[in-house]
Amino acid sequence: MITISDNIYHITDGKYSYAFFVKDGKLVHSYYGKALPVDKARMKSSALNALSVHSFGYDWMPFEVGERGRGDFRIPSAAVSGNGFTSTDFLFESAEVLDDKPSLNMPSLRGKAQTLAVTLKDAVAGLELKLYYTVYDGALARHTEIKNIGKLPVTLCTLDSACTELDIGDYDYISLDGRWGAECGVSRQSVAYGVHTLSSSRGVTSHQHNPFLAVLDKDATEHSGDVYGFNLIYSGNFAARMERDEKSRVRVNFGAQIAEGGISLEVGESFVSPELVSVYTDEGVGGMSRIFHKLYRTRLIDPRFADKPRPIVVNSWESVYFDFDEQKLKRFIDGANGLGIDTVVLDDGWFGKRDSDNCSLGDWIIDRRKLPNGLKAVIDHCKKNGMKFGIWFEPEAISPNSDLYRAHPGWAISTVGRKGIEMRNQYVLDFSNPQVVDYVFEAMRKILAEHEILYVKWDMNRGLSDVPNGKLYFGYVRGVYELYDRLSHEFPNVLIEGCSSGGGRFDPAILYYSPMIWASDDTDAHERTKIQYGLSLCYPLQTLSNHVSVCPNHQSARTTPFDTRGAVASLGCLGYELNVAEISEDEREKIKKQIETYKADRNLILTGELYRLRNPFASDIFCEQVAAEDGSEAYVVAVNTLNKVNLPIGKIKLKGLDENALYSVKELNAQLSGAELMYDGLQPEFRNDFSANIWHIKKLTNKR
Repeated sequence: MITISDNIYHITDGKYSYAFFVKDGKLVHSYYGKALPVDKARMKSSALNALSVHSFGYDWMPFEVGERGRGDFRIPSAAVSGNGFTSTDFLFESAEVLDDKPSLNMPSLRGKAQTLAVTLKDAVAGLELKLYYTVYDGALARHTEIKNIGKLPVTLCTLDSACTELDIGDYDYISLDGRWGAECGVSRQSVAYGVHTLSSSRGVTSHQHNPFLAVLDKDATEHSGDVYGFNLIYSGNFAARMERDEKSRVRVNFGAQIAEGGISLEVGESFVSPELVSVYTDEGVGGMSRIFHKLYRTRLIDPRFADKPRPIVVNSWESVYFDFDEQKLKRFIDGANGLGIDTVVLDDGWFGKRDSDNCSLGDWIIDRRKLPNGLKAVIDHCKKNGMKFGIWFEPEAISPNSDLYRAHPGWAISTVGRKGIEMRNQYVLDFSNPQVVDYVFEAMRKILAEHEILYVKWDMNRGLSDVPNGKLYFGYVRGVYELYDRLSHEFPNVLIEGCSSGGGRFDPAILYYSPMIWASDDTDAHERTKIQYGLSLCYPLQTLSNHVSVCPNHQSARTTPFDTRGAVASLGCLGYELNVAEISEDEREKIKKQIETYKADRNLILTGELYRLRNPFASDIFCEQVAAEDGSEAYVVAVNTLNKVNLPIGKIKLKGLDENALYSVKELNAQLSGAELMYDGLQPEFRNDFSANIWHIKKLTNKR
C-alpha cells in the first residue's frame, strides 16, 4: 500500500514501512523498518521535517538521491558531467501512484504490483530523474531512470538503482565473497567509518563478489535482530557502496557500475537502472533469507519451472571430459539406466574439432569424428533407456582457432590497435552487436530444433577484457538477455541451467531465465557445505544445482563418504557427476536409494522454508533444516568435518514446527513433541570424518 498524506510518502506491505518527505525541493528519507501506521510514519518524519535543508547543509541529511557538487560530500547515487558542470541539483517535480511498474526491458520481479513514481528535475543541467518504488510482499523493489532533456549530450558517471539511508546506529554487513571453486563465502564485518565497496568490473557478476549485501544491527543473529538485505537483478558490472558518516548514519548505494569515463547520454536519451530488491526483517539473517526465497519462487523464477521438480541429471564432464565417442557415450547411458536418473547431459566436446579447450568455440556443428551418426543416435539411446537428453553450450565465447573467428574476427570484443587478451584460450563475443546474437541464436536453434533436447547447460567461462567503451558492458548484458528471451520463447519446454565456471554468474537476472544454476565447479561435499550455505542467504534451494561426484574429488582430491555426498547434494537440485558406466554395484545401490529418497522429499526441499542451524564458517558442523510452511514436516541434514575424540557437539534445536504437535523422527524410530524438537533438540552422532546425519520429521497429531 502506498499513501501520500501531509507531504509524507509512506510505502508498506503491512510488515515493513518505508517513508520520506519533500523539504526545500529535496526528497528526505525518514524511516525504513518494521511496519508503522501512517500517523506514526508522520511522527517519525516530523523532527527532520522541521529543519531547513539549506540552513543545515546537505552533508548530513538523509536523502533519497545522493548527489555530488552541491554540498553532499558522501558517495553519490547519481552523478552526471558535461557542458561545464559536474554537479546536479534534482528537485521534486511530481509524484503518482501507479497500478503497476513500467517495463524495465530487462529481468525484474514479475507480476503486477503497486508502484510509486517520483519525478525530479535539474533545470540547469537539463536532466529528469525518476525514482520507482514497487511494493511486494516482504520486499521493496527500486529502480531509477534518467533522461537528458537538455540541448547537449552529457556524460553519465553514476546511476544507482537506489540510495538507502539507515538510521544512526552501529552496524555490521554481510557479503558473499570468494573465488573460483570457493564461491559465496560468508563474510561479516563492521561498517566502520568511511566507504566500503563490493563490486565487479569483470563484465559478469563474478566469483569474487555476489551482487548481494546485508546490513544488520551489531547484535543481530541468524534468528533475531534487524536486518536489511539487498540484491541486484543484474548480470554485469555492479557496485554496492556503504558509507558510515561522522554521525554514524549509513548510506547504502547499489546499482550497475558504470565504467570509468562514463557513458554518453545523448539529447532525448534515457538510461534505466536494473532493479534492486531490498527486504527488511527483525527476524535475523534467516528471516531475511526466507523473504528472499519466497519472493524469488513466486515473483522471479519462470512460472513454468518455479516450485516444479527439477530433472535429476548425470553430467558427462568429470566422467569423460573431451575423451568420448558414440560407443563410449552409449555405455555411459547404459550405466545410468535403472538408477532413477531422468536426464543424461553431454557436456563439452561434441562440436567443431573440440578435443581440448584450445579450439572450436563458436562452431556449433556436430563433430562427426566422435559422433558419426550425430546426436540423434545418442538421444535415441537415451530414450531407449527411458531417459531424456541435455547438452552443453558456451554461447558467449569464441576460440581464436575456430571457423567463426576466421570468418568474423571483428565479432570478438577488442580495442582498436590491440590484440585481444586470451583467457582459457578464448575471446568473448560482442553481444552488444545484434549480428552476433542473431548468429548464436540461429546456431543454437538449429541444434535444439532438430533434436529432442529438453535441457541446456549454458556456460560462461571468463570475464570481459579489451572493452573499447563503457556502453558496451551494458549492451553486452542486454544481448545475453535477448538470447535467453529468444530461446525461452522458441523452446518453452527446455530448461536452461545457468553456469559460469560454477557460480561466477549466480544472480537474480540469470534466475529469471534459468531456474537453477550450477553452484560451483567444486563438487567436494565438505567444500559444498560452505558454498551452498552462502548461496542460501539469498537464493532458494530450488535454484542450487548440486552434484554427487566421484572420490577422490577432482578438485580437492578429498575422499568423503558417498552418503555424505548425497546428503549435501540433496539440499537443492540433485544430480550426478561421475562415470556411471564404471561405478561399483554398491555405489549403484546407493544412488538408487539416494534418488528414491530425494524424490520423496523433493517437493519439501524445493518449496519449504529454510532454517540454517549450524554455520560451517563458524563451527565444525553444518546443519540446515527445511520445514513445510504449515509445520507438518521437516528434513534436516547435519554434517561434521574432521572427527574429534570426545567432542562436545551439543543438541541441534529445530525451528518452524508446532510445539503442541507430536512428530515422528524416522531415523530414530521415535516420537517427540514439537516443543521437544525445538527447545531440547536432537543429538547428532558423527562416527567418522565428514559424516552426515539425516532426519525425516513428520507430524502425527495436532496435540501432544
